[in-house]
Amino acid sequence: MKGCADLVFPCENADDIFQALRPELEDELQRSRVGLTLGQGFIRLRIEGDDIVSIRAALNTWLRLVKIVFEMANI
Repeated sequence: MKGCADLVFPCENADDIFQALRPELEDELQRSRVGLTLGQGFIRLRIEGDDIVSIRAALNTWLRLVKIVFEMANI
């Protein structure tokens, strides 16, 4: 691992959001690894990568997914 991003998203309905994002963990990434952790009132997203390009690409993908799930949870 050359680098990582560790992001925490506080949310009231953390379990629902975690369940919505969990299937995305099955997608294989070539140069990065993604971890998703459910906590009491928050979700933690950890992205590790072999280089800055792979971390940026994974961050773009996952931040978009998290944003969509948060928007859908608030409908």
